[in-house]
Amino acid sequence: MSKAPEPASKDITSTKSEHLKGIALLLLMFHHLFGVEYLDGWRAVIPGTEGASYVIGASGKICLAMFLFCSGYGLYKSYISKDAPKKTYILQRLIKTLIPYWLVMAVTIAYLVFAGKFEPKYIFVNLFALIHNDDILYVSFSWFIKLYVLLILLLPLIRLIERKWKKNALIDILIYVAAPFAIAVIFGKYMDESRFVNIPSFILSTVLFVLAWFPLFAVGILFAKHKTYEKVRGFADRFPKALVIALSLLILGNMIYMRFMLNNIIGDSILYHCCMTDVVFGPIFICGVLLIMDNMKHLSRYVIPFIGRNSVFYWLLSGIFFHNTMELSFLITWPKITVLIFIWTMILLTPFVFACSYVSEKLVKLLSRKL
Repeated sequence: MSKAPEPASKDITSTKSEHLKGIALLLLMFHHLFGVEYLDGWRAVIPGTEGASYVIGASGKICLAMFLFCSGYGLYKSYISKDAPKKTYILQRLIKTLIPYWLVMAVTIAYLVFAGKFEPKYIFVNLFALIHNDDILYVSFSWFIKLYVLLILLLPLIRLIERKWKKNALIDILIYVAAPFAIAVIFGKYMDESRFVNIPSFILSTVLFVLAWFPLFAVGILFAKHKTYEKVRGFADRFPKALVIALSLLILGNMIYMRFMLNNIIGDSILYHCCMTDVVFGPIFICGVLLIMDNMKHLSRYVIPFIGRNSVFYWLLSGIFFHNTMELSFLITWPKITVLIFIWTMILLTPFVFACSYVSEKLVKLLSRKL
């Protein structure tokens, strides 16, 4: 075990970001396993608490806000705020994003060919996860790849805006959060990511798709720009650590429950599908997690950081148990009990994560040297 950061370190360091992504990945796994109607036949450790497992699983989708927050925060520090970032930065980020995805896609295609389920006509769509349809996508849940690639391509524009116009926090929120949010809601009926009709409708849908998710990414940017968490830490440090941890745990529990209840009320809408309620719930939840980490005596030294660093592989490889490869779900459901299914799934995936991570790292280094 390693000690938590010293009290003087109030920013969100790379270590904290790894822990955040590790926790987000665990929430993602719990969401896919127990928060939606993918797997049948599981039961809770304590009979009668299946409802609680479902609530936690359904609200586990807040992990997307956590991943986008970490990305926005990190990309602001490493690119947007830099006076002279590397000219090849965007290309390198695209390589680091697409190589892991393509590697897992190749593994999945090998299985689909073996199972007689491979559809070659969808190869181009799958290269960049262009259509959000798991009947078409070889790698289940890979729709996020399209979003992340588009966000990376937007970075030069965001950096240009930041360098041309100096804005205060309120103006930033209006431009980066409120405006995209409003446009996505008003024109949400034109967003159709599940099918291709024609080029104009695809472009319009793609633009609205990015705008709908951009506020969650922008929250990370604004936290980095305005040192928001440092201010939260400055206030929290006035109180005893035990009290901060207890209150943070209470806040996390309430966020999970309130998010579940509100999204049930919203129902089948763009607000629900694009997690727009997490513009509010996400930052509060993230600050709660960070405050707990900063006030703990010890943090995980190996497990959570490893999961965080390799979250992309756990996420993509876990798709093999769902949707068009659902026949393999028996490999993870045999323990039947929620906690055991969850733990076993993580254990089962880890050797493949190691292998894919090793190969991906070699390929990324090889390509990066040529830039």
